Amino acid sequence: NDERYRRANERSEYRNDDLPTEWKRANDPVEDGAGKDWYDLKEEELEEIETLIEKRDQWRRQRNYKMSDQIRYELKDDFGIHLDDRLKLWWTDTKHGGVPGVVSEIKGEGRWGKQKQWTQIPTTAESDAMVDADHVMDLLEKRDRARKRKDFRVADELLQKAHDAPGGSLGLRIHDESRTWRIWTDRPPPRKGETPEGYEKLSPVEMCLQMVTEHEPEKLDEMKSLLKKFPGREWNIMKKLKDRYNADR
Repeated sequence: NDERYRRANERSEYRNDDLPTEWKRANDPVEDGAGKDWYDLKEEELEEIETLIEKRDQWRRQRNYKMSDQIRYELKDDFGIHLDDRLKLWWTDTKHGGVPGVVSEIKGEGRWGKQKQWTQIPTTAESDAMVDADHVMDLLEKRDRARKRKDFRVADELLQKAHDAPGGSLGLRIHDESRTWRIWTDRPPPRKGETPEGYEKLSPVEMCLQMVTEHEPEKLDEMKSLLKKFPGREWNIMKKLKDRYNADR
């Protein structure tokens, strides 16, 4: 969090007067996905994100790291925003599952400090049986080494091999930020503690509609419009409905 970042930064010998001072979005529309084909932020959402980032900077300048952490979590939960304070870059999830290319090129391994081990996220027994987990781990570790020596061509080739490891029509979703990978499925794996009991087999959209149908059926059309207006936010909407209706039965 920001408090740990502050302490680590005070101990660091790294200083660079040429570091950027203004925040920019790191997503490349073609390579990373940032437009209507992937993660389209509306104008009012961009304005809100920029306002929150500026407020967070103000709290950090005042050394109020509790408030700055709160805004970081808000940006992450409400908009899926990742931040790099040193580079003054922010980004949304990319279509390839890793950090944007500009961040990867600057930081090499994609983060400061020691990396944690890659972890497989289980999906279904049938899907997981279609991939050799040891082979995927080997490819991803080789990719880490290629990125460290800045051989991005080889790193991209290894990433593609890992993605195609299951064969057939299946592929992997590889996420550099969390150092996780899983078989790609249309429906995301259940999130522990977030899926209300009895809703495990429903998609996030279906969960939202089911909850509203059970508790406030007169607002079903309103919920359908909300889900259509904010695609990709189904999990956040579902969590708010869960809290509202106390749907964890």
